[in-house]
Amino acid sequence: MKERICSKEFFKITVVYIIANDIIRGIYAHDLKNDTWIPNAIGGVLSVLLFCIYMFFYKNNKFDTFDNSMKHVLGKGISNIIYSCYAIYFIVVVFFNLVDQFEVIALHMLPKHNEYLICLILLIPVFYMLLKRIEVIARLSELLFYGIIFIFLSMIILGLTLHDYKIDNILPFLKDGVKPIIAPSLEMGYAVPYGELFVILIVFQHLENNENYTKVGIYAIMTAVFILTTITLFNVFIVGPYYMSYGISPAFRLARMIDIEEYVQRLDLLLIGFHMLLVFVKMYVLIYGAGYMLQNIFRYKEKQVNISYGVMLALLFLSFIIFADNYTSILLFRRKIFIKYISLIMEVFLPIIIVLISFLRKTKKIYTPQEIIEYDI
Repeated sequence: MKERICSKEFFKITVVYIIANDIIRGIYAHDLKNDTWIPNAIGGVLSVLLFCIYMFFYKNNKFDTFDNSMKHVLGKGISNIIYSCYAIYFIVVVFFNLVDQFEVIALHMLPKHNEYLICLILLIPVFYMLLKRIEVIARLSELLFYGIIFIFLSMIILGLTLHDYKIDNILPFLKDGVKPIIAPSLEMGYAVPYGELFVILIVFQHLENNENYTKVGIYAIMTAVFILTTITLFNVFIVGPYYMSYGISPAFRLARMIDIEEYVQRLDLLLIGFHMLLVFVKMYVLIYGAGYMLQNIFRYKEKQVNISYGVMLALLFLSFIIFADNYTSILLFRRKIFIKYISLIMEVFLPIIIVLISFLRKTKKIYTPQEIIEYDI
């Protein structure tokens, strides 16, 4: 029986998935300082445009699943190669998210604890979630979405009552010109925080009557853009351009500054705990996407899919043991190499090529899975 989610659940999964990227969004602040909010907003617009391009993949193919559409556009052999590349890519992104989460926990909550034990503990909930169907994760995302809204409004209200704003902190606009914000705007659109959305196409296929709900993804991205850009602006007004260079999460930085008569303080610890749940959902979606790719390469039966999840989590844990010794080097590699080149290929160039080919193969005929198999043969 095919898993189904409604449009509201898809909306909330997408918002949670994007907000989870807030953990390292501050990596751009070191260079941009008070102009950080500008590429935040521009990157959100670019993400919407990229998502609209992704949607042509479904609009040009009258198939009910992602796999059938890919097989029709590219054929079985090339599709399997693409699946292999994306499975590896998704797992690498999960590795980065795992390292980010561990670093925040080790720095703020559990310093001097065994890093491998913390990593394993972080992976256990993800593995448990993988044993559940996507409808369960959709319901969890609904609860987390309401938590996001509550925390966002609370931070804004507390920030307004506790701090003297300096509007001058946002000035001057574009002191060094437009050139410095071009690359960060593009990277924010297809990578952190508003990118890495190609995997969402796999979730999108579970929507009921998904051809009528293309706008849902756009609304989800715009919601996340509003929340993250607002938090960034509050950081500029309160913290100031100089201190924007420190720390990688604007939300954590703002929460830590809230202090009410020494009774309400260190809210960043609560925010970190909540953020862990968001990252769990994002890692689930990515591993679910990688498992879906492998399932269609090797034609796993439904019960065998969990085996692929277990193998991927084992590889993920092994990667953490081997490569997670120097977080600064990982961040540098992620910013200068992975986002700049690999994410650009996997999130922009390759999907656009697939969509362009889908225009050439566009057909009004509705093929059945059996017809797809016969076509490949």
